[in-house]
Amino acid sequence: MQAFIKFWFTIFTTVSIFLSNTLSAVPVPPGSENFNFTYLQYPDEAIVTLEEAGLTEQELVSRASAELPEYVQSGGYEDINGITISPYYTAKINNTEIPVYSSVVFIRVDDTGTLHSFSEIYVDSDTDFSFNIEITGADITLKNAIVLPESKGIKANCEDNTVTASINKTGVYTFLFNGANQYYGYTLMVREKVDENKEIAEYIEKYGEDNVWVLDKGVYEYDYVNLVAHKNLVIYLKEGAYVIANHLFDIDCAEDENKYLEPTAPGDNAFGLTRYPFINFYNCNNITLAGRGVIDMTRLDRRERRGVVFTKCNNVNVRDVKIINSPEWSFISYCSTDVTINDVDIIGNRGNCDGFAICNSHNVTVNNCFARVADDTFEVKALGGTMDSKNVTFTNCIAWGGYARCFGITGEVNKKISDVTFRDCAVIYRDGIWNNDRIGSLVVVAEQTEGSIDGVLFENIEIFRDEGRPILVKIYDEEAENFEIKNVVFKNISFTSYMMPKIAGTESESNTVQVELDGITVNGEPVKSPKSKFIIGKYCDVTTK
Repeated sequence: MQAFIKFWFTIFTTVSIFLSNTLSAVPVPPGSENFNFTYLQYPDEAIVTLEEAGLTEQELVSRASAELPEYVQSGGYEDINGITISPYYTAKINNTEIPVYSSVVFIRVDDTGTLHSFSEIYVDSDTDFSFNIEITGADITLKNAIVLPESKGIKANCEDNTVTASINKTGVYTFLFNGANQYYGYTLMVREKVDENKEIAEYIEKYGEDNVWVLDKGVYEYDYVNLVAHKNLVIYLKEGAYVIANHLFDIDCAEDENKYLEPTAPGDNAFGLTRYPFINFYNCNNITLAGRGVIDMTRLDRRERRGVVFTKCNNVNVRDVKIINSPEWSFISYCSTDVTINDVDIIGNRGNCDGFAICNSHNVTVNNCFARVADDTFEVKALGGTMDSKNVTFTNCIAWGGYARCFGITGEVNKKISDVTFRDCAVIYRDGIWNNDRIGSLVVVAEQTEGSIDGVLFENIEIFRDEGRPILVKIYDEEAENFEIKNVVFKNISFTSYMMPKIAGTESESNTVQVELDGITVNGEPVKSPKSKFIIGKYCDVTTK
C-alpha cells in the first residue's frame, strides 16, 4: 500500500509542476504601471552577506545539521545575525529591485540545514492592485516553480533562470523551485501598508506618551525585557527595528539548563522558569506589541531562554513582528485571555523552537501568520495551572514543519481543551517521520491526559506534501483512563502524503475517541469511504460524510 501511495504521490506532484510551468508567460497586469508599494528593509548594520561575514553557505547551514551534538546544533552564535542577505535569489516587483533576506532552517528528511529566503512588501489594500514579481536565481539555477498555497491560484512561469508570477491580493506566497525542492524556498509576504507615525500618534493620544514605547529603525541589544503588571502599554517596533537577545549563559548539555538562575525570574512568571523569557509580559492588561521590527534570538544557546511570553495577561494584541530562531518555544500565551495575533512570522531551526504555543488561554485568535520551525508550528496545549484552554481560532495561517507537527492539539492535555478551530490554513511541507503515531500535519495527540478534549474543527486545509502522517488523532498515553477526545471534525481537507490518516484509541475501553471525516481528498482523489482506507484503532467512533 505504501509503495502504491508513493507512486501516485510522485505522479501527482510531477504533473502539477509540469502544468504550472507549461503555461504562457505571465502578462503584465492591467494597471500595474500605477501600482505603488514599499518594501521591508532592515538596517545595514544588522544584515550582511555571507561573504561579508566570512562564511560560506555550507558553513552557515551546517550549524543546523543533526550530525552535530544536540547542544552544538542548537547552540547560539554571534558572528552573524539570524537574518542575512539571501545568496540564492534577487527579486523585483514591477522592475523595482527589493531586498531578499534569508534565515537558517532545518530539514528533517535528511537532518540538514538550508536557508529560507523571504521578502516583504506593503500595499494599499483599499484599492485594486496587481503586480508582477520576478525572482532570479543568483546562486542556483531555476528550472520551474510552483506557488503555494495552491488555493490562491497563482501560476508561475520560468524562463532564462527567472520566475515570474502575477499577484493581486495581500497574503503569504511561497515559491518552490526545481521539482518542488524544499531546500530553496522563497516566501513573499504581501501585507497592508501602514502609516507608522499616524498609528503611533493615535496610540499616544489614547494611552499617553509615557505608555507608548517606540523603537525606530536600528539595532538594539538586550539581555531580556521584563514587563510586570503594566496596563495600557504599547511597544512599537518600527519597520527596520532589529532587536537582538544577548547571550549570557553557556548551555552546553542538559545539566546546564538548570545551572543558571536569575533570582527574580521565578516570581515574575507562572511557568516556574528560573530565567526570564527574552520578552516577558506577566500579569499585564491591555498590551500591544506591534510594528514591522524583528526579534532575533540567534545568539542564545539551546533553552537559554524562551521567546516572547504572555502569562496571566488580558487583552493582548500582537501584530506584524518577526521572531527569529528562538532557543525554546518562540511565542507563548499562557493563562491569558482575549489575545489577538495578526501577521506575525516565526522562523527557526532549533529543536524545541515551537512556533505559536497557545496554552491554558481563552478567546485567542491567530490570523495570517507564517511559521517555519524545527518543531511544532501552531499548537494548543493545556499545561498545569488553574485555567483550561477554550475558544482558540487559527485562520489563514501557513505552516512549514521541519520536525514535528503543524496544526493541532499537541502533547500536554492536563486541563480541558475545547472549542478549537483551524480554518483556511495550509501546510507547505512536513517531513518528520520519527514517530508516525505521535506526529503529523493535522493532529489531536494527547501525551498527558489529566484533562479532556471536546470540540476541534479542521476546515478548508490543504497539505502540499507530508512525508509521513497527514492526519492523526491519538491517545498517546497508553495508561490513560476515562480520557475523552470527542467532537473532532476534519472537513474539506486535501493532502498529498506517503501515508494515510490514522485515528486510534487505546486498549482501555474507558477512553473515548470520536471523529468525523467530511470531504477528504487524497493525492488529488476524493475519498468516498474513509473507513475502508484510513487506519482506525480500538474504541473509536468514526463517522464519515
